[in-house]
Amino acid sequence: MPYSRHILFKSIFSFTIIIGIFYACHTRKQIPPSVGTTKTDSAEKCKLKISSVKHLVEKMQKNIFNYDWIYAKAETKLVIDSEDTDVDIKIRSKKDSAILITVEAINLFDVAKILITNDSLKIIIYPKKQYFYGSIDNISKLLHISADLDLIQSILFGNNAEFYNEEDKVKLVHDKKECMYLLTTTKKRKVKRLLKDKDILIAKEPIQIINIHPITFKITRNQFIDVKNNHSLMVDYSNFQNMDSLYFPKTLNAKIIAKDHVNFQLKYSKVEINKPQNLSFRIPSSYEKREIK
Repeated sequence: MPYSRHILFKSIFSFTIIIGIFYACHTRKQIPPSVGTTKTDSAEKCKLKISSVKHLVEKMQKNIFNYDWIYAKAETKLVIDSEDTDVDIKIRSKKDSAILITVEAINLFDVAKILITNDSLKIIIYPKKQYFYGSIDNISKLLHISADLDLIQSILFGNNAEFYNEEDKVKLVHDKKECMYLLTTTKKRKVKRLLKDKDILIAKEPIQIINIHPITFKITRNQFIDVKNNHSLMVDYSNFQNMDSLYFPKTLNAKIIAKDHVNFQLKYSKVEINKPQNLSFRIPSSYEKREIK
């Protein structure tokens, strides 16, 4: 499809918002069970034996998708306030160090590059001959979210971020209807109201809920609701496939409700791990610098 500069820039920037918003502006609303999960026919058949947060977190840690280097190619669809854009992305990353994302018009040319490190975010937009630079702190202030490299790499590949190890902040809930473990940052009774699609009338702090598969112990759904600021995000992981004896989600669906409504789908077509990648980020000398403040 034709790429107007307005839609193109909005799509690229919204992609960075999706990555960043996930951990501190995270989701509401139920979505269908992920492909590869084992929802039972009835609650009576569902057996959720783990009863402690510590035990569940240990199971999650044993089943994370681990890597030192990763290369991934994916088809990506963005829908922003009913305007949709299809692009391909290539992700090259050294774990806990840097993530380089190349955005391409499908099988044509590079549209943008995004480099994320522990303390900065840089974006080149080739059609506009501009590049943007900002610290992670500035990005967080701009988008009213909390973002860091650990969070972003966890989102992209369906792992648990460091936050989930803070056992005193999370509660364990058994969702027998979906046959899933839930880890949540709020009280169990509020979670049960959410599962029944009832409104939460009072919430002083943002609420996060993650769904965990009872057999693979992979995150299949991540939800966050910021009632005070009327922000929400939902992320659904599905189409899990076995790679090096661990499960990897080949499909990611996300929905942001904030100033703009953004739907984002990512379908991985190729994933390679533990092969060193080129993370160079060269900015043409003629490009205009724009700061993200």
